[in-house]
Amino acid sequence: MEYSVFDAHCDTLCCVRDDGKAIEKNDCQLDLSRMGKYKSYTQVFGCYINPIYKEHALERCLDLIGAFYGSGLDKHGMILSMEGGEPIYDLAALENFYRLGVRIIALTWNFSNHIAAGVHEPDKSKGLTTFGARVVGEMNRLGILADASHLNDKSFYDIAALTRLPFIATHSNSRAVCAHPRNLTDEQFNVICQSGGCVGINLYPPFLNESKNADLDDIIRHIEHFMSLGGENHIGIGADFDGVSYLPDGFAGCEDLYKIFDRLLGMNYSEEQIEKISHKNFERVIGGVL
Repeated sequence: MEYSVFDAHCDTLCCVRDDGKAIEKNDCQLDLSRMGKYKSYTQVFGCYINPIYKEHALERCLDLIGAFYGSGLDKHGMILSMEGGEPIYDLAALENFYRLGVRIIALTWNFSNHIAAGVHEPDKSKGLTTFGARVVGEMNRLGILADASHLNDKSFYDIAALTRLPFIATHSNSRAVCAHPRNLTDEQFNVICQSGGCVGINLYPPFLNESKNADLDDIIRHIEHFMSLGGENHIGIGADFDGVSYLPDGFAGCEDLYKIFDRLLGMNYSEEQIEKISHKNFERVIGGVL
């Protein structure tokens, strides 16, 4: 079976901007050459706002967006996202990011900011701020999807209650399978399903089995669990390439994603089900907003 891929999250723009890596071919976890081995490949490129750039978040985000367009990725039909809402200092800034092509925003990266609380926030009562609620409303108006992947539980439910668009988690796994706070509870997964959204399976080993050693079996366990919750139309890939320092055994980068789909095929998943997971579920969600 020939596979198409839609990967909802990578951090490769940081490699391009900071390390001078060529997007066409490099020694990172993702490049256009390896993506070209698939029937089709759509990648969401994240503008990750590392906390070290907190005081210069706007400049950092614009640098990464510049790297995206400077590399010609828009000509390949790729999509921009933002990971960390620090550059959004008012609603006019948000509209400008929309004009620059941003279509998905994770409002925090692990820590709390002026918009929402992240997974490392010790005060569990903190969630979406008053300004954050206005941001979510404006995202709805513009057509920008909210990404739950780095939110704490309170922020998750605050945004879920407000958003009129499908709710997504671009790179998170099942907390029932691996009890990491970056993963989703069964209830949260069901909320995303009910919104018409999608969850991208993350390949970072600590999110797969809480250790540094993970393999294909661990990835499949998360897919199988979400499937058991009725998630056939709401599971995708959010590998987190170049945002993680190591991957499961047998995975060097995007060239190895086919192994997931081959395994599912061997488990008697139908070609239709595999196509949903590999690309069609996220294509439906993103296409509906775009």
